[in-house]
Amino acid sequence: MTGTAVEDTIVAPDGSVVEDMGGIYYAVLTLRALLPDKVRIAPVLAVGADAYGRVRRDMEGLPGVEAGALLPVEAVNNKVRLEYRDAEEREETLRGGIGPLAWGDLEPWVDRLDAWLWNFVAGNETDRETFGRVKRAFGGPIHLDVHSLCLEHDSDGPRRPRRPERWEAWVEGVRWVQCNESEAGLLWRGRDDPLPADEERRFAGRCHELGAEGVLVSRGSAGACWHPADGEPLEQDAVGTGEAVDPTGCGDVLGAAWIALRAGRGLEAGEALAGAVRAAGAAAGIRGTSSLRQALERAAVLTGEPA
Repeated sequence: MTGTAVEDTIVAPDGSVVEDMGGIYYAVLTLRALLPDKVRIAPVLAVGADAYGRVRRDMEGLPGVEAGALLPVEAVNNKVRLEYRDAEEREETLRGGIGPLAWGDLEPWVDRLDAWLWNFVAGNETDRETFGRVKRAFGGPIHLDVHSLCLEHDSDGPRRPRRPERWEAWVEGVRWVQCNESEAGLLWRGRDDPLPADEERRFAGRCHELGAEGVLVSRGSAGACWHPADGEPLEQDAVGTGEAVDPTGCGDVLGAAWIALRAGRGLEAGEALAGAVRAAGAAAGIRGTSSLRQALERAAVLTGEPA
């Protein structure tokens, strides 16, 4: 997998603050909880010098996670402040100096991975040309979570939505495309508002034309939708796993759970979608990542019945 390890400061609507590791942590912990024990996980990502020791120790503490895939860089690690106005609306401010990964950083993993989750947590994990090179060289399925490709990269203040240049070139050649409703609107119409159902289908259809097996659209507290290339859309309502307290990382968990269940365990699309939505619901019931694995265990994502 590739993304960014982030030091999060999460400010809730009531003013309470949680500081924890976030970003790719949500995906790593979800994969470890849901994949078979024998499957190894390689977080191929750059980590700033000030956080590298902690991130490496955290990854070494997880069974089957290859901490040697981490790439230390002489830069300040990414730090994100998330200030929520309400249950889902927020402002995000990014600090740090982690730059894009080069082909030389990624090429050694092309023949070592069976599936590759790309979660653009920061939005600049690599450039479009290098990502294209990865897609051409890699023989397994790629899951693309659009995520912060749809946010400005060079602002000192709160990050603002933006439509990435040549978005179709990012999507072309991946097997699974993931975005939330606002991101789908940005990609398709250049506006960060949800698409009407017919336009969402047309957007998904364009992704299918570019080679995607399907498009996973997250809907926050309303669940998610899977748009397959070979059938009708599958809607999955959010399932109750307790009170939702923080949406941070829910999309990261959704995507990681999807690839764990679909690629790692071979579940059919409907089962994988239901499990992924259940996992995201479990993440919404906690704040930060420290108790994420326990929350996923309580949600019993693999059985569909809460513990």
